[in-house]
Amino acid sequence: MLLARDAGIRRLAGEILLVQAATTIAIAAVCALFWGRIVALSALAGGTTGLIANAVMMWMVLGAKPGAATALGRLMFGQLLKVTVTVSLLFIVVRTGKASWPALLIAYAATLFVYWLVPVLRHRTRRARD
Repeated sequence: MLLARDAGIRRLAGEILLVQAATTIAIAAVCALFWGRIVALSALAGGTTGLIANAVMMWMVLGAKPGAATALGRLMFGQLLKVTVTVSLLFIVVRTGKASWPALLIAYAATLFVYWLVPVLRHRTRRARD
């Protein structure tokens, strides 16, 4: 359950996750169209890894109760969980031995890029309206 007081922050977190999911699906579809099933599944695995890790991080951070010490602790623990989830999911992919690493890493990197891009675009849109 997200406890962040500011509904705008929760909305932004949801937008980020939705755009990450859409980006992952788009990259996987392009890979399927041009390079086939294994490359598409690899892209899907990479994007999903980034999406799940970011969802865990956002859940931890936005569930923070008021107070700087609590928020900082949840931020640090959220980062630890994010790295743990990422490494674990990538380890699972490595164990299959069938991944196309360029596709996987490109889709993963795209989810990281989206994590920063969506807030920047939202800020620019809001500034343009004001």
